[in-house]
Amino acid sequence: MAQFFLCNKSDIPNQQALGFDIETDQGPFGLFIIRQDEQVYAYKNQCPHLGIPLNWQPNEFMSLDGVNIQCSTHGALFTLEDGHCIIGPCAGENLNHLTLEQRDDNEVWLQL
Repeated sequence: MAQFFLCNKSDIPNQQALGFDIETDQGPFGLFIIRQDEQVYAYKNQCPHLGIPLNWQPNEFMSLDGVNIQCSTHGALFTLEDGHCIIGPCAGENLNHLTLEQRDDNEVWLQL
């Protein structure tokens, strides 16, 4: 299992996301993490409908109201907690959830 340091939890503004592109043995891998109060979630940066990145600008993954993850291409909305699509052409599908480890209550590491 590979581990990648992403950032400190304090680097992520509450109710916002940060995008990352990491280099793995299988090639580049895009992901994003979202902080909701003390909880941090991670998802592969790929829409289940078209297989394209979700963000329209760097670190722009959230709906305008900051409640859901939003695909920039067709406006699909996904829940923060489990990446479940609630509105859009991929309704009922899920984002690819990734495993994080929080160390020393601040460091955020990706487990692949």
